[in-house]
Amino acid sequence: MAAETDIQFDGWRVNRVSGEITREGRTSRLQQQPLRILVELYDHAGEIVTRDQLVKILWPAGIVDFDNGLNVAMRKLRVALDDVDDMPRYIETLPKVGYRFLVARAPVARAPTRARGFVLLAAALVALGGVFWWSSTRIPDSPKLNHVPSLRAQELYLQAIHQRSRRDVNPTNETMRLFEAALKEDPDYAAAWAAYGFTMLGSVMRQMNPPGEAIPKARAAAERAIALEPNLAEGHVVMTHVLMDHERNYAAAEKSLERARATGDLTAHYWHYSALWNGHLGHVEEALANMRRARELEPMTLLYAANYGVILVMARRYEEAIELLRPLVDANPKFDLARGVLARALMATGDLDGAREQLEARGEIGLLQSELAVVYVKLGLRDRALQELDRIAENGRKGFGVGYYEAAIYTALEDLDKACERLEHALTDGSILIHWMRLDPQMDALRGRKCFTEVERRLYGAY
Repeated sequence: MAAETDIQFDGWRVNRVSGEITREGRTSRLQQQPLRILVELYDHAGEIVTRDQLVKILWPAGIVDFDNGLNVAMRKLRVALDDVDDMPRYIETLPKVGYRFLVARAPVARAPTRARGFVLLAAALVALGGVFWWSSTRIPDSPKLNHVPSLRAQELYLQAIHQRSRRDVNPTNETMRLFEAALKEDPDYAAAWAAYGFTMLGSVMRQMNPPGEAIPKARAAAERAIALEPNLAEGHVVMTHVLMDHERNYAAAEKSLERARATGDLTAHYWHYSALWNGHLGHVEEALANMRRARELEPMTLLYAANYGVILVMARRYEEAIELLRPLVDANPKFDLARGVLARALMATGDLDGAREQLEARGEIGLLQSELAVVYVKLGLRDRALQELDRIAENGRKGFGVGYYEAAIYTALEDLDKACERLEHALTDGSILIHWMRLDPQMDALRGRKCFTEVERRLYGAY
């Protein structure tokens, strides 16, 4: 007989207090936020539970917009219940409204009042015997129950996630501060370690922290997350980013993606990095499909839309990229990455003035460092292009990878020997965009040259 604190349906048993979740003899533990969602949905089985209701339950203080946090918690609940297919068995999503639990509550059997004490005593003895049986028969190497972070650490973590999603300011420093506070509060918080590593990698992309300083910290954070919770997909996803974009090891990155997939928690981050892995290798349709999946899971995450645009541009589908990115930029005028990608598409269609307008409107140049110089070259403003080259070279002296940017600019200037020299340098200086060289239209003039073929061979190996 189940205790009154148990939730029961379709063979599942979940303890409302501890979060222990059992089915067919396998036991794990839900973290507190997915547990609270399940309790609310189960207690209102068949009824619509709005997103606002769940946000108020999970974050009663209502300090910030926790939409992304709710998406993450709901995804973890679905994964725990193996309810991730297109046709849900337990939790129905009503887009922009909320959720509905599809299984009727199981009645809780009650013993007659006079016999209740005897029944409880018998249940306790059975449970005690079960503990001894489980202790003597369990597999020694079975994974530990997931660590449940402190509520204060969870609050700091979610505030950091919210900050990271902002596009009205550069939130990186505040995000890092909040993640560090969460980890100080709870050093065993695996998800916070993974998120900290991801944000550190983002600071490299935004040209805030040189790779030589930031990448070792990001790798250490990913390793810590994996050591604490091997079944946490996010740790493996962050490691994929390190291995692919910074250590140039596509084979190891593929294995890391496989480990993430084996957890069963196919997060939006997982699909995002699967898309980038495929895109870097030139698998356009697979990359687009993966990025669409990431956007479906987290439609409010602007990064996924911008990188979908990157793949479209690299695939020379410029009109599609413009159709996607122009309204995104109009709605989010400080989203500089999207401006840069939109400018690439406009430039390719001949709208040089439109591309220049987008690039000069950026508050932060970030990852796309060479685009303005290339536009200046195409507009006949050679001196302005050379000034941009000087600025980029100064970034190189600060420890950032700039060889690939310089190769793109020299290619536009038709100095192909110099472009080859800088492309070869990009293999070792930490240039991030070199991973797109197989598709990148800006490299077309170098294709077929010995330098291009050799760099491609060294970068991709057998892939």
